[in-house]
Amino acid sequence: MKIISHRSDDLRQMVQCLELYYRHGRPQKDIARTLGVSAATVSRLLKRAFDEGLVRVELDLPRTQDLENGLVQKYGLRDAVVVATGGRGDIKEELGVAAAAYFEKVAAHGMSVGLSCGFTLYHTIRALRERRFRDLSLYPLSGESTLKLVDIFANTLVGMMAAKYRPHVTAFALPVQHLVSLAEIERARRRLLRDADVRRIFDAARTVDVALVGIGVIAEQTPGFCSLAEAYGVSVKRLTQLGVVGEINYQPYDADGRIVDHRELRALSRRLLSVDGEGLRSLSRDSDRYVITVAGGREKIEAVRGALRGRFMNVLVTDADCATALMRG
Repeated sequence: MKIISHRSDDLRQMVQCLELYYRHGRPQKDIARTLGVSAATVSRLLKRAFDEGLVRVELDLPRTQDLENGLVQKYGLRDAVVVATGGRGDIKEELGVAAAAYFEKVAAHGMSVGLSCGFTLYHTIRALRERRFRDLSLYPLSGESTLKLVDIFANTLVGMMAAKYRPHVTAFALPVQHLVSLAEIERARRRLLRDADVRRIFDAARTVDVALVGIGVIAEQTPGFCSLAEAYGVSVKRLTQLGVVGEINYQPYDADGRIVDHRELRALSRRLLSVDGEGLRSLSRDSDRYVITVAGGREKIEAVRGALRGRFMNVLVTDADCATALMRG
């Protein structure tokens, strides 16, 4: 509930403007005549209401059925969602809204849900409507091994999603430790998996009913995988030289969807616990499970194409520009 401190007459006038403009579709000049104020006052009140959060805009962008069907047939997907772009460069929020709507369509009581990380998934969680599920279980698909906040972590998104669905939801986390060398990582991995609770959470994350996953692009000044790679001494230039075109759940892969298991990247991709590329493929092959990947924008075309070729998903949520390019390639 909004807590507002406007004078009662100001608030009353603002609510009248909102009712007439949004619910009755009256033009601002007409509203001004009805209320006995200037058109400029009506415009100011509507803007003020929007700025102060009294108005919430929900986008319901049209989908492109031909592109969706084409992606399903070309890449062997279970389903695809393609939203119109209108030439915009950054459409993460629109993709998040579409992915949230798809998740709400398939979600059911008693399901287990896994989350990777990233800004597009952040928008997905934000767009979810509050709802009560019975016995919903939420799992991160990866832990982390950095002391710096380089991305929106899976553990963070699990907490956000749990807040949407409480109280009848159980949320879990995977351990966070700062380790650099592969030897340290392998020792910590064995130690952690000897812990019965950690092992149970990790095994459950690899068998979730629904996985929501983002795709990372390989580019300079990109938070997430590329920033973490820098911490492990691997530059974006070096990633490109090794043939990496994208990453999914911090697993680097090439243009053909093969995980790039180069010795320079093993400390990065093996750090602690995460559902790896083969784990995502296994989930995607199961007709009873959904691996919903949310990614779009022209800058991610090659990364998304590689992920499709790698069959890391069985549902893709993307935009029309990206989908069109994928159909050509």
